[in-house]
Parts: sequence; C-alpha cells; structure tokens
Amino acid sequence: MKSVRLGDLRELLESTAFGAWWTEWQRASSALADARLRHADLVAQSELMTLRSEIAQRAAVDTFSRSGEVEDEGTRWTAEAQGHENRALALVGEYERQRTRASDVWMRLGGADEQLEAKREAAGRVRGHARESAEGAVRDAERGRLALAGEYEGEDRKRKALWDEVEAAWAASFERSLVGAEHGLLARRVRRDAERLFSEAEERRARSRQLSGDADTAQRELREADARLGALRAAARERFGCVSGPSFLYWRHQDDSRSAFAVSLGEVDGANVPVRPLAIFVVGRQRGVAFLEPARDGAGSTAEERDRRIDQFLAHRDDGPAKT
Repeated sequence: MKSVRLGDLRELLESTAFGAWWTEWQRASSALADARLRHADLVAQSELMTLRSEIAQRAAVDTFSRSGEVEDEGTRWTAEAQGHENRALALVGEYERQRTRASDVWMRLGGADEQLEAKREAAGRVRGHARESAEGAVRDAERGRLALAGEYEGEDRKRKALWDEVEAAWAASFERSLVGAEHGLLARRVRRDAERLFSEAEERRARSRQLSGDADTAQRELREADARLGALRAAARERFGCVSGPSFLYWRHQDDSRSAFAVSLGEVDGANVPVRPLAIFVVGRQRGVAFLEPARDGAGSTAEERDRRIDQFLAHRDDGPAKT
C-alpha cells in the first residue's frame, strides 16, 4: 500500500487514468447489482413456480380422487336402481299370478251369480212342500255366493297391493337412475378438472425448469460481474498503489503512520458521517472505517485526538438519545 499526501491523492483521483478506472468500476458495479437482482428474482420466481406446480399437482390428485368417489357414489345409486328394477320385475310376475287367482275367483263368482238366479227362478215356480226345499237351495246358493264374493275381495285386494308395490319399486328405480346418471356426469366433469390441473402442474414444472435455467445463467453472469470487480480491484492496487476493499480504496497516510486515507467507492449506510462516492476520509489503524473523519488540508488531528473523538462518539451512541 503506497504512502501519499492528501494533495497527491486528490491529483490521482482527478487523473485521466483513475477516471477511466472509475468509469469501468461504476459500470462493473452496476452490472453486478443488476446481475444480483436478476439472479435473486429468477431464483424466487423458480421456487415460487415449483411451489405452485406442487400445489396444482396436489389439487389434481385430490380432484382425481374425488372424481373416483363421485363415480363410486353414482355406481351405488345405479346399483340400487337396478335392485329396485329387479324387484319390480319379480313383483310383476307375482302380480300376474295373483291377477290370475283373482280372475278365477271372479269367474267362479259369476257362475255363482248365475246359479243363484236360476235357483231363485226355480223356487218361484215351485208350490207346496217342494217350495221350502227350493228356498233352502236358494239360501245355500246365497251363502256360497257371499263366500266367493269375500274371497274375491281378498284376492283383488292382494292384487292391488302388489301393483302398488310394483309402481313403488319402479318409482324408486327411476329416481335412483336419475341420481346415478347425474353422478356419472359430475364424475366426468370432476375428472376433466383433474386433467386440467395435471396439465397445469406440468406446465408450471416446465416453467420452473426454464426459470431455473435462466437463474443458472444469471448466476454465471453474477460470477462474471464479481470477477470483473475483482479484476478492477487488482488493477487499482497495481496501477494506483492502493488496497481495495468492498466499499473503499486505502492509501497510507504519509504524514501519520497510524492513519490511512479511505476513498469511498459508493454510498455507505450506517457510517458515522454522510458518505458519497470518491469522498476522502482519514481512518485509524484499529477501527478503520468504523469511524470516518473527512480529510482536510493542513496538519489535521493526531491519532490520539481521533481516538478520543472515537471514544466520545461510541460512548454517546451507547448512551442513546440525550434526555430532555
């Protein structure tokens, strides 16, 4: 690290050679900042897209599972409809047999009516002791006819009840068929949603891979920009006899072996004084840029005086705001 006086340092900073280096430094610093932002942004986008693809994938799997559940529910409704349909068909067969039985009784009841009418006519033609016998036959025919009428009513009641069961089974089958068909339609719609989500997840994965590739490219650009700054630091040391830190260039103070000049390469947050690019400061050996003192012409303060000011500054900072 070269020893210089303040005037020599100012002449160096105003020279054409340093001006060219400074222009390159600013350009490289800007490129590094842009590369860092671009890399961070692409990494964030890639990670976000990966997360979105995973979310879409999980949603697709859940939706596909739900389509299976809806399909199973539709199958259950359809099976119930078929069960009621089979029951209705079985009841129709039983109904036909009952209808036949009721018809047989009806035919017998019709024959009994004819016999009763004939016996009544015969009894009307008979006189004397034979009439009593004829009237007894009429009464027997009436009792037989009444028994057949009761039997017919019972068989016909069974027939009607069976038909009501047939219609109820058909109605239940029809209702469940409608609900089962709706579940089938819903299952197809849910499955299409699942397919859309699977496709969306794959598109997001492809986009994430693309962004990851772009982030790798940005990372190479970031390394190249950082290497460019490193080369400029090395060039500054070789050409100007200084040491280059991240934010300052340093030269030894020719008139004070315990001090150095620090030239800022940009704005610095958190310094004890405002810092602008290419501002010249005097710093001590121990604390360095932790305490900056603007460089001034003349003898300037001694190292001991700077140490006292530094201690006072740190003590004031530790004590916090003054009480009012």
